[in-house]
Order: sequence, then C-alpha cells, then structure tokens
Amino acid sequence: MAPLPSDPALWPATEQAAALAARRLSARELLASVTARIDAHNPALNAVVTIDPDRAAAGAAAADEASAHGQSFGPLHGLPMTMKDALAVAGMRSTGGAVEMRDHVPAVDADVVARVRAAGANVFAKTNVPRWSGDLQTFNEVFGTTNNPWNPALVPGGSSGGAATAVATGMTSVEVGTDIGGSVRVPAAYCGIAGHKPSYGLVPCGGYLDGVEGGLTEPDVNVHGPLARSVADLELLLGVLAGPGPDRAGAWSVRLPAPRHDRIDGFRVAVWPTDPACPVSAATEATVRRAGELLAGLGARVDDTARPAIDPAGAAQLGLGLVGAAVTPSTTDEQWARVVAAGGALAHRDWLAMDRARARIRAAWAEFFTSFDVLVCPVIACPPFPHNPDGNFATRTIAIDGAARPYADLVWWTILIGMAYLPSTSIPVGRTVDGLPVAVQVVAAYLEDRSALAVARALVDAGGGITLPVS
Repeated sequence: MAPLPSDPALWPATEQAAALAARRLSARELLASVTARIDAHNPALNAVVTIDPDRAAAGAAAADEASAHGQSFGPLHGLPMTMKDALAVAGMRSTGGAVEMRDHVPAVDADVVARVRAAGANVFAKTNVPRWSGDLQTFNEVFGTTNNPWNPALVPGGSSGGAATAVATGMTSVEVGTDIGGSVRVPAAYCGIAGHKPSYGLVPCGGYLDGVEGGLTEPDVNVHGPLARSVADLELLLGVLAGPGPDRAGAWSVRLPAPRHDRIDGFRVAVWPTDPACPVSAATEATVRRAGELLAGLGARVDDTARPAIDPAGAAQLGLGLVGAAVTPSTTDEQWARVVAAGGALAHRDWLAMDRARARIRAAWAEFFTSFDVLVCPVIACPPFPHNPDGNFATRTIAIDGAARPYADLVWWTILIGMAYLPSTSIPVGRTVDGLPVAVQVVAAYLEDRSALAVARALVDAGGGITLPVS
C-alpha cells in the first residue's frame, strides 16, 4: 500500500474518518486543509462555485466538541463535503447550473444531502454542473467553465464535473454525483478517481434540480452515487446513501448482497473492450484489455468474447429514448437536444412499449450474469477532450483517433448499462501517452453493487492504486 500524502486533504475519506475517530486529526484541521486546497486550485479549475465559510466553521467546531466528549455523529463524522449544485442543500444557493435558479435557496435538503448530514458530514459548499446537468462538459451561464485537473484545456466530464475535480484535488473529502447518462462515471474517468453508479432505485433521488420544478419526482434511469479517491470510500458512502426514500422508510429496508465471492480468483469476468456499434479509442480499448489481464493475473476466469444476448446498438438507442423521456422539458433548450428528440415527445403508450422492450433486455442481462459475475467494459469512447461549448448534443462532433463522430456516441456505453438499471463502478486503470487517466467500468447484476465494487477494488490495487493530479 502506498504511503499517505502529507496533506490529509488528499487522504481517502476512510483514512480521514479513522484519523478523526482516533483524534489524531481534528475536524477543524481537516477543514483548514480542504479550504487551503480550494484557495490553491479552485481559481484555475473553477470546481467549487458556492461556499459557506460560517457553516463550515460551525460544522467543524461541533464535530470537534462531540469528539472531545467521546461522541460521534456517524460514519462521516467531521468530514468536510462539497455537494453537486444539482442537489438541493437547505439554506445554501442551489442552482442546477441554470440562470432561472441563480438565487434559489432551498428550504429542504435533497434526500442524499440529508443522508450524509445524518451520518456526520459537514456539507459546506457546492460544485459546478452544466445547465440542468445536461452535458458531458461542465459549463453554464451562472458560474462559467470547470477545467480538468490533469489539463485545464480539457473537459473534466459532466455532469458531475465540478464534483469529480474537487475530489481529485482534495477540495472535499468525498462527493455525491447524479447519473442518468454517465454523469458519475464519466467525470470519475476523466478526473482519474473512483465513482459508483448504484443500481436504479437503491438510493433515493428526491431534491434533484433538473428543472425549475425539479426535485419532486425521481426520473427514470437517474441515480445518485459517490465519487471518491478510493473504492473503500465508495463503499463507505454507498452504505450511507442506500436505503428507501422518506416516503417508504416506514416499511422498507435495504440489505445489499455481499460480493459473490470472497476472493478475486473466484470471479468469472467477461471483458467487452469495444463494439462495432460504438468503437472506442485505441487507448480505451487497450485499457479495458489490460483490466482483463490484471484480473486474469489475480486468478479470475476471464472471457473476452462473451456478450449478453442483446442487440447492443438497439439497446443503446432504446436507452437514449428512455433518457430523453425522463428529462424535464426545461432541459430541451440547447442541451440534450438529440436525447430529447429520441424520446422527449413520446405518448405514454409508446413509453410503456419501450419499457417492455427494456424488460426483455434486463432479462437478458440477468441471464448473462448467471454465467458471469461481472462485466468489464469502457466507460466512454475516448479520453478527455478539449472544451467545446459551441452547439449542442445534436450538432457537435467529437474526434476519436482522428475520426469525426457524433457527440452522442460519448454516452453510448454509459447509457447501454444505465438503461438496464445495472450497478457500475468506474475506476482508472491506464494512461494515454500524454499521461491522462483512462478508466473502465465494472458492471454487476442488478442490486449486486458489492460485487462490482469488490472487483473494482482488486483492479485498483493490482494497478498500483489511484494517482491524483496534485500532490
């Protein structure tokens, strides 16, 4: 195991929490380290867009006072957390990246914000998003553009780009992102950190600001999940977030299955490095293949030819339509244009037909996971790319190994997995020749999130751990 950085702001949250519990570190000291990171890195990266220093100081003081009396607020006791600006934080400006919400201050926390607060986190700032969380880049008219921490000329991914950048640079202990088309997995991949998209329905999504009237319903496909500097941190935060929403908590509870195997050499792993329907860059394909080789080296049984019995192009297109049907009307303006064109004007009867088609695809995935425990595949078709604010999903193109491709190809792999409600962990495994991180996603059967996380943890360890862009 690599030694911890000298600055505790860069430690994994699990290490921070252990140090706080042992009183080797105070909440005030950790907050000071985190805010020093914001002062040092945020001017160039523009990840943190709203901060409440009084709230931060009061939260740290309360945590230290409790510690002095042998008390703990929970598993996130004293950890300073930023929160994606698409999530409502009571008493703090929360805009969804939209000018219409520039001065919006919610009275009630989003479900996941309430969960991390109840677990002891000190939520003190907000991170940048694209307008209504509708892009794989992170820029808006309210706060401007967030830059990639590995190279500011490149995008950090979206829509949780500010969140991932903050995690990668120690401006927060952990974060919570949202993911309907890849908005946890892609920023994690592009910023070189870990991210987990939970099984659909596992984490309550009330308080998600995807429109002026957003937050009252839970859109189809959309999930909220953790972004962190280690897989252990993902596991910690998922344990806090998972559970029924407030309206169901009186009768329901959640008990996630343990990983299918105690040892990695017990896992059956399918590897899907690329696909004719959405070819990936050479660096991406090589990274997925390397992940398979690392797992084979650990004794896992690896097969790079097995595929679920689905038409992947048709499934991805169906997923695009379902996502389009799930986004609110306010997201149609200049963002998600292609997505909405695919599904935003559906009659309810047509949506029901699409949902039945999805049910058949989900059954095929379930059958696939009787023969394999996890699937390893690309997160996105290419490494981080230059900022491109012009146009929208319908009109932009993206260059992948010199070939112009539709911009919407960037969500092909994430939507293929997300539309089927499957859990997926994004972790960095390789680098481009320029030193940029390249990630894979480890996908498991529905509600078997812990199997995806277990294999992801083994992959990170086998690859030498997560390297951050700052020291």
